[in-house]
Amino acid sequence: MSTPLQTYLLAQGELGGFDVVLSSLPLPKAKPQPEPKPEPKPQIPVSVKPVVSQDDSLWKNANNIDDFYKALQKHSVYTKSMRSLSFYVPKEVKTNAAFLLLFHSPQELTEAAKEVLGRLFKKLCLDLKSCAISFFFKCDAVAMPREKPALREMLYKEIELLSPEKIIFFREAPRPEKTETPAKANGTPITFAGKPAITLYSLLEMVSNAEGSKEKIIETWTTHLPSSGWFSPDIFRA
Repeated sequence: MSTPLQTYLLAQGELGGFDVVLSSLPLPKAKPQPEPKPEPKPQIPVSVKPVVSQDDSLWKNANNIDDFYKALQKHSVYTKSMRSLSFYVPKEVKTNAAFLLLFHSPQELTEAAKEVLGRLFKKLCLDLKSCAISFFFKCDAVAMPREKPALREMLYKEIELLSPEKIIFFREAPRPEKTETPAKANGTPITFAGKPAITLYSLLEMVSNAEGSKEKIIETWTTHLPSSGWFSPDIFRA
């Protein structure tokens, strides 16, 4: 049976249109569609690790306090802009002292602060000049989170090299914008880096122009220092 298309084409041939051979009529082929190419993935650059200065590890190999301080001054923490002001090495470094006084920053030891500290130590029958003093920057309010572990390790190393009998921390002065609770300044003895230690108010809290400074000086003398148990009770009755 002829299909309508075959009938139509035969009729066209009989009319003299053209000769066709139906059996050899090729079927139209569909053009092959190009395969879609996957979009190239963006190249993710390999993260480059920051180059750590060799000077940042010099302090770990220091065998004495002088070499330690010289190495710290080359550390990237202190070579940053303005950080050099947060580092001071006293002319005479005392090792094996009875007391090591720890400040968060050398800027705390102003002339007014020295006067307050001198009066307190005189009442304790101690010579302030005989104490070892740490002057390198270790301030929580200014230090970046990634710097704090290194600063703590530096402090342990300094205590190891200075080898004091006891440590007196002067806590960091509280700042209004900070939400962290400041360290308790109550004179309660603790052990830090294997040494007996106490924490007192920051000298900045006890200077004459600070709010409530007189009350903090009185509290330090009447409560905190006696709580340490380091000094004869007769001293505080005088």
